[in-house]
Amino acid sequence: MQGEEKVQKYFHKQAARFDSIYEERKTFWQKVVDRFFRQVVRDRFDLTFKEIGEINGKTILDVGCGSGRYALEFARRGAHRVVGIDFAQAMIDLAKNYAQDLAKKDRCKFISEDFITYDFKEKFDYTVAMGFFDYLKNPSDYLVRMKDYTRGKIVASFPKRWIWRTPIRKIRLFLAKCQVYFYSRRDLEKLLKENQIYEYEIFDLSRDFILIAQIAQNDQKINRQTKEGR
Repeated sequence: MQGEEKVQKYFHKQAARFDSIYEERKTFWQKVVDRFFRQVVRDRFDLTFKEIGEINGKTILDVGCGSGRYALEFARRGAHRVVGIDFAQAMIDLAKNYAQDLAKKDRCKFISEDFITYDFKEKFDYTVAMGFFDYLKNPSDYLVRMKDYTRGKIVASFPKRWIWRTPIRKIRLFLAKCQVYFYSRRDLEKLLKENQIYEYEIFDLSRDFILIAQIAQNDQKINRQTKEGR
């Protein structure tokens, strides 16, 4: 079984457990576990909506959308159209189920497909990829594709390599037969340079780096450099 298929199988099986992180009603011990091991999931959710800027009337692509928590919140905040894609069918089933309770559910579309091969036939104002690059052997292939489909910002998380929880997480996912990859700040900066992304901020958020990349400004800079080089 290829690495991607193992990840797909893992998230299909663990969909409900991952989604429970966003639930408000929990036992005391669930809250303790979340506070020490999963707080970054909530923190990056808050940071994304703080940093992404104006959402009203915008279009959003949510890559590795999981159970749709980001996508549905974008719709609630006035996004014109939100497309979520994830290759774990159980995650998409949860997202579609939650969307039924959303007044603006017609603005959301959830797809169970491979992001690399799916043809969206449109560009989006923003692309979000939270908890997605953790599981990619070839992150550059995915980043360049996100760039092609984005005309505004890319917001993505990258798990840190040098923190105390890294070996624990690596062993846990190895035992679950799920690949996971980690990044130093230098790794991330190298990845951005390889894909000609120069306008960005990197936020240090406990377990993760959060990338905010300005694709529109980035493309303008590349065009200027190309003209000046002629």
